Amino acid sequence: MSLLTDTDLRQIICMDEEWQNRDKHLHIFPFIEKSLTPVGYDLRIGYSYSSAMHGGPKKISEGDKFVVFPGDTVLITTLEKVGMPQNRSISALIQSKVSKVSKGLSHVSTTIDPDWDGNLLIAVHSHSKNKIELEFGESFCTVVFFENKSVATKDCGKVAGRLDIFVAEWSEKAMKAKKKEAIKSFLSPVIIIVSLVGGYFLFGNNPGFIASVAGGVALSQIIKSYI
Repeated sequence: MSLLTDTDLRQIICMDEEWQNRDKHLHIFPFIEKSLTPVGYDLRIGYSYSSAMHGGPKKISEGDKFVVFPGDTVLITTLEKVGMPQNRSISALIQSKVSKVSKGLSHVSTTIDPDWDGNLLIAVHSHSKNKIELEFGESFCTVVFFENKSVATKDCGKVAGRLDIFVAEWSEKAMKAKKKEAIKSFLSPVIIIVSLVGGYFLFGNNPGFIASVAGGVALSQIIKSYI
């Protein structure tokens, strides 16, 4: 396995919208020269993203910006379509850009299978305490290509054209999880407060009051564990 430099990539990249010689050419579209690095290509933010906190997918276009809130995870669709040579001689890794990690975004580390063809979906998480602003068309991660030692034979089993379905399902699950956590956070103090007030009116300062509060705390934990 050997890493492909910009010199190697120039010899095999098809930059046209129509993918020529699919068997041997690497397809990147739309291609821009400044995204080509000495050892890879910088992928750019595309036309949609989805947020674990705020749902999605949300559409964006030229000139649009969006915010990644502290603690949020977003799925970003790349502007570029990437088509790997269909002879399966090349695979790739997607890595973070230091400029984005330094702002508080998580590291990116994922793969592109040798038979992949389509836009990519990249997940990033914000570890920052501040809002992080991202803009349509800006580069946010780098793909590095490798020549495989042996030709891959196993299919990736992923359908590039159905990213929208995956994003919608992911967003729905994320929103449900968020609501579930909100309910759990709300129920526990409510049950404890009710046990405090109810215990005081029923038992005053008698031992039954303490038992009532203890029971409320225990009940809140049991309910929380089952939600």
